[in-house]
Amino acid sequence: MTSRLLDTQSTRTRVNAGILCAAILIAPLASCAQYRTEVSRTGLISKLKDKQEGNTRPIDPSKVHPVFGVPGGQIRVEDEDGTVTLYAKSIKHLMNHIIHALEYEERDLFVEQILSKITVDEFEQRGLDPGVAFDELLIRKREVYRLFHFMPMGESTPGIYPTSVGTNIFRLQVSKVGRELLWSGMDVSFEQGNYKLRWFIQ
Repeated sequence: MTSRLLDTQSTRTRVNAGILCAAILIAPLASCAQYRTEVSRTGLISKLKDKQEGNTRPIDPSKVHPVFGVPGGQIRVEDEDGTVTLYAKSIKHLMNHIIHALEYEERDLFVEQILSKITVDEFEQRGLDPGVAFDELLIRKREVYRLFHFMPMGESTPGIYPTSVGTNIFRLQVSKVGRELLWSGMDVSFEQGNYKLRWFIQ
């Protein structure tokens, strides 16, 4: 199974890889048995029909309003040696990081600082590369942008409220318009003072 997954990292189109990813992202760890997420049946296993990139412009994290309690008031800090540290004190900040990572193909940074530890652990416990999650989102970048278009202010978007779906896990979901989207929302976890991406939901 691992060899099949490695093959899909280069082609990004084989159905088997999608099935593996869907299984990983759907099945919670034993310690998180109470957490249940409705991952789209087609989100990771169907072929992307429309590969045309969206028109959403990348968000420059340095342009985000200063954040209290964060070094320099910025949610993305780059040291002189090139080390990048991300801060996501809100779901909106996390959305900014996701868009920036996809636009500039920051795969390693996505896995290390954007993807939740829960999701990373699920991949690693099965001997799989968590970077596959990034690869799948990169293919479906346009769908991510479409979802974010309907909740541009994150949890501060009028009519959208985070709901608890587990210990330190929250769901942000659009309502009726979600039926037109591949993903209608996202689950996030709050880890060590920052929001991280659990995964997207239908």
